[in-house]
Amino acid sequence: MSEAISMNTMTKERYGRRLTSSIAMTVVLVTFSMLFASFFLGFTVFRITSDVWPPMGFERIDLFLPTLSTVIIMMSSFTMWKFDSLFFSEGKEKKIWFFATIFLGFSFMASQVLLWTDLHSKGIYVQDGIFPSIIYSFTWVHAAHVIVAWMALFYLLPTLKVGVMIPSYENRVINVGKFWHFLGIVWLIMYVTLFLI
Repeated sequence: MSEAISMNTMTKERYGRRLTSSIAMTVVLVTFSMLFASFFLGFTVFRITSDVWPPMGFERIDLFLPTLSTVIIMMSSFTMWKFDSLFFSEGKEKKIWFFATIFLGFSFMASQVLLWTDLHSKGIYVQDGIFPSIIYSFTWVHAAHVIVAWMALFYLLPTLKVGVMIPSYENRVINVGKFWHFLGIVWLIMYVTLFLI
């Protein structure tokens, strides 16, 4: 957010709304964190107790598509941050960053579909054992959250209109931004633990 505007025009009512909204989103993110934490805990136990890795004769998953997904979601986090920082400004620049984020969100989902297609082409299906079921479960649940976050971006479309009462939308932008960055962090942890280590 523009610090100049944020600090100069912050009223008690506005601060209260922002604080309440921030607490609500924090609760949501903690809830989602617990969900992913349970996945990571299950994966860690399975990984530690496996005699060989990857288990059951599976080969390591090719890194190209997971790496591509990582690059895309990190770029989308950057474009979302740029949109967030330009939220109070007028002009086309914030629209460019906003639509770049939407495009990158769609691109990330496309890379996930390619990953699942690649796994299928190698004969790796979700019902083939714990290892593939963990991979699919992680990526499916994460993808579902990305779709929700991607749809939430469209909730911010009114903020791009000229003459709109921008401050009334600031909590939406902040919260959608937090959700988007959260999913990027979760994916980065997934990338390291599932595909690199």
